[in-house]
Amino acid sequence: MAQALIFVAPTVFGIGGSFALTTATGLTLAGIAVNIGGSLLLSQLIRPNVPDAAKPENIQVNSKNAVAPRVRHYGVVKAGGNVVFHRAKSGISYRVVVHGHGQISNVLQRYLNNELVQTDAQGFVTDSQYQFGGRSRVRMFGRTGLVPESHYTMIASIWPEWTPQHRLDGLWSTMILSESVPAEEYRAMYPNNEPALSVVAETTKCHDPRSGLTVFTENMALAIADYVASPDGFNRPNAFDSQDIADQADICDRDVALSAGGTEKLYRITGSYLLNEKPQNVLGRMLAACAGRIRLKPTGKVGLKVGAWTDPEFTLVYGDILEVQEVNSGPDVLERYNELPARFTSHDLGFIEVDAKPWLDETRVAEDGEVLPGPDKSLLMCPSHRQARQVMKIHTERDNPRQEITLLCKPKALPAIYEDTIALNVPQLGLIGNYEVTRHSASFEKGLLRSVGLTLRRIDAAAFTLSLAEQGSVQQLPEPDTSAGVPVPQNVTAAAAGIQSAVNVFVAGIGVAWQAPPSDALSPLLKVTKSGQANWQDVSVGAATTSVTVPGLIDGQQYDISLAFVTPGGMVGAAVMIQNVVASAVTEPPLPPTGLVVTDAGGGAALVEMTASTSASLWKTEIYRDAALVGVVYAGPGSAISFVDTSGAGTFDWTARSVNVSNVNSASDAGPVTATIA
Repeated sequence: MAQALIFVAPTVFGIGGSFALTTATGLTLAGIAVNIGGSLLLSQLIRPNVPDAAKPENIQVNSKNAVAPRVRHYGVVKAGGNVVFHRAKSGISYRVVVHGHGQISNVLQRYLNNELVQTDAQGFVTDSQYQFGGRSRVRMFGRTGLVPESHYTMIASIWPEWTPQHRLDGLWSTMILSESVPAEEYRAMYPNNEPALSVVAETTKCHDPRSGLTVFTENMALAIADYVASPDGFNRPNAFDSQDIADQADICDRDVALSAGGTEKLYRITGSYLLNEKPQNVLGRMLAACAGRIRLKPTGKVGLKVGAWTDPEFTLVYGDILEVQEVNSGPDVLERYNELPARFTSHDLGFIEVDAKPWLDETRVAEDGEVLPGPDKSLLMCPSHRQARQVMKIHTERDNPRQEITLLCKPKALPAIYEDTIALNVPQLGLIGNYEVTRHSASFEKGLLRSVGLTLRRIDAAAFTLSLAEQGSVQQLPEPDTSAGVPVPQNVTAAAAGIQSAVNVFVAGIGVAWQAPPSDALSPLLKVTKSGQANWQDVSVGAATTSVTVPGLIDGQQYDISLAFVTPGGMVGAAVMIQNVVASAVTEPPLPPTGLVVTDAGGGAALVEMTASTSASLWKTEIYRDAALVGVVYAGPGSAISFVDTSGAGTFDWTARSVNVSNVNSASDAGPVTATIA
């Protein structure tokens, strides 16, 4: 909603109409009065009320409000947003999240569940957590908030009611697709169901009078000028003198050395505001973050002064003063403070609201005899600890002046009302130094300016500098209280292991064993597939089991084994893989036959007799003559075997061996037995 920057002349000036008389500045007396009143109004704008919805921790969440206030951003911010579209079809969830109002410049980072993720050129998330079946299951597309903007065609192709007219013009947004996965993989990929999305971006572009370009900037002066000009702010595009903004932008762009090394710009901006906020509150937050003040200039334009020292251009002397109305030593002990706490938005700590190191004025503490804490200062548009400490020092100086004076001056003191700081050189009254103009008034008589009233507060130029030592140590966050993940199974082994299902009947299998998990809440998740294939089959395993034999496999076939632990909520940890394990019904070789005897049966035949192996896994007994297989007998364990070998006449050697159901030979043979056959 557009807001007007209204200048109101308070009735205390006693203006009875317009005056044609023009002062040396070129303004009519009526214009002087309006300027004075407007300056007083603007000087009250440094009240940085922050609605909860505009605080960093709330800006970064995903909400589903039916009617949510629009949010606009300045500088680099981390934003969640309002979900304006959420449907699912064919196992894929489609969500559109609006992050903010107005076109942004560039997306820097994307986060899912507050974890930084990477995307490829097609928008697929490449992080391993979101991979399954050889591909990514999460994809994102973005829009920067152009007018007109392009609509999300992927939604329109599925739901025709989302037409090309649903463009979200002027809204920065992201569409996120989350594809379903098998139940046992769901919690590992989506531990909190569909992942919350937040984006770090370079946001609003601001006009820079120094270059004539409108580009992204963190420059505080340019952001303030943009907000006052914007229809979403005060809607006063011509309020500021462009050269004044250019000068203040140069100050904001000064490089400042950091105690930790490197440099940063003097005054940057980060932060967000709701379009339904009072514009003066938003402007107040901006001014607080740069210790800025606004004054009207003699031309009627608005002037900006950020928190940097410049020597006064106007000096008030003894001959300019009609009356000293009040002199005091500043706020009393119940109102002044010497320690100022504050909070700012730390880029270094993930764009969160954190406490700055309180500013403590040691000199004032010594004078006051105790620490006097001040009100908590909200500096949520400060992006760094150094900047917050700088403005905290300035605010402490301004709020606790060592001297306040009220003067009634001759009309020639009128230029002082357009100055932020003036000099007093009145040794006759002991008033020498630099003073900020906090209030002013004018008295008229018969259309003529008779006197100018000034309320001044002493200001120390040293408050506008910050040494490296004064920057203080940056707050450190504790280690995040996050899950270390589901543990990986330890000491996993797998080998062939058959199962006897009946007399002389064995089933091929693989035995798997593992170390018990560190928590009783974890259960084993065992899968098996033929080597080189992906059709994994679940194996039923008890929650407290640490070993199992996988039955029903193909004797001699190679298999791959996968073992992982799963939580009660369904989150599956990383699996241990063992490949190319051969299934077998029996792994132990059978005992050899016993009692091998060979006799001449006549007619060129030999009678071969023995007792079969007593091994339960016996499948067959093989008979060899001179190392050549001459007979196979399928007899049960311990059975008597008689076999007639038509060997022909001659002398021969006979041996016999046992073979089990897994085609494993006995470790030794029976024999050899030599016999001569006629």
